[in-house]
This record gives sequence, structure tokens and C-alpha cells, in this order.
Amino acid sequence: MVASILTGEPSLDKFGELLRPEPLPDGTEPEERLILCGLSWQRYLDLDKALGDDRPGPRFYYLDGDLEIMTTSNGHERIKKWIGGFLDIYFDHTGAEIMPRGQATMRLALKQAGAEPDESWCLGEEKEFPDLVLEIALTSGGVSKLELYRRFHVPEVWFWRAGGLKIFTLRPDGSGYEPVAQSHLLPKLDAALLERCVRIPSWQQARREFRAALAGRK
Repeated sequence: MVASILTGEPSLDKFGELLRPEPLPDGTEPEERLILCGLSWQRYLDLDKALGDDRPGPRFYYLDGDLEIMTTSNGHERIKKWIGGFLDIYFDHTGAEIMPRGQATMRLALKQAGAEPDESWCLGEEKEFPDLVLEIALTSGGVSKLELYRRFHVPEVWFWRAGGLKIFTLRPDGSGYEPVAQSHLLPKLDAALLERCVRIPSWQQARREFRAALAGRK
């Protein structure tokens, strides 16, 4: 439970169990989210520093005084690794020059925004903020990730939720995101293929099928 991670209080164990989200319909363990409202930017920075920059968790998202503290689950991490692995294969296959940024923290003090994406990539060359962000969202709620990434002018945001991939591209005027069926940044990537391979439980089989499809054998 997030609260026990933050405080280390064993007395919260029973309370934490009562607040633990129910398993998803397919039995997958969901993420856990705690939302704190009315926190200053400095308080957010101080809390982040107190927990350590190299901590494995929890993850922080900050927007306009609201702090979302999230722990991931095995299901969350599996999907993240599967999609990240497929994109590695895709980039190798196409020869695209990229700079992986992973979960590198993004911050903009004047715009009151901070994020730790599941995965992120700069395309072509390294930039201050990534071109593509991936978020795994097995459960809903928390701060608006699209508004958060709009503050950073991230051109494209991918969400895995409700068992599928949702792609959002930033409008030319930067006013918000539009849902699209096909990635604008990676137009040759078959989103349906990626979705199908994510659902394959075997890591090696999933990667083999993804490679074979890229090579045109399937």
C-alpha cells in the first residue's frame, strides 16, 4: 500500500489492505494510487528528495498542486516491458535513431508539472523532453496525464488501458491532444500487431511473432 511505503508504519497494514484495489476482471493486480491535494511545488520536490532519486518506487506525478503517488503491479510492469521491448525491435528493424529516456523525471517549475513516465523516447536526437511517452494505466484516476504532458509539449502519448493501445497526438497549436488510430511518429508500426503480441504470455514467443511480422513472414 502506498501509505505504508511512505510512512513505514506497520499499524497501517490492516487499513492498507482495506484500501487495496480489487483485482481486475481478468485477475490482474492493478496499480495503487494515492492523490494528495494542495501541495506546493517545493513540498513536492522535498518529498521526492526525501524518498530518494534512485528509488524503485513509488512514482510521482505532480500537476498544479495535486500529487499522484502510484505503485505499479506485476501486470503493469509486464506490459511496460513487453511494449518497450517491441519498440526496441521496431527501432532496430527500421534503423531509426533514438535516445531512450525510460522513466527519467520531467519537471517544469513555472508550469507546475512533474512526471515519471513508464517509458519515453526521443526520436532523432536527444532533447530536453521526449517525443514519445508510454503510460500503462490498468486503472483510471489520478492527475490528468494528457494535461501533464501537454505542459511539456510531448508530441505523442501512448496509453495501454482497457486491454488496448490508445494513441494521442498533440494538436499543432499545442492546445491539447487528439486520439488517433495510427501513430504519427511511427506511421509504419502496426498498432494491432503490437496489441496482439502484448497479449501473448510468453516473452520469447511474443518477440518472435513481432519480429516475424515486421519481416513480412506473417
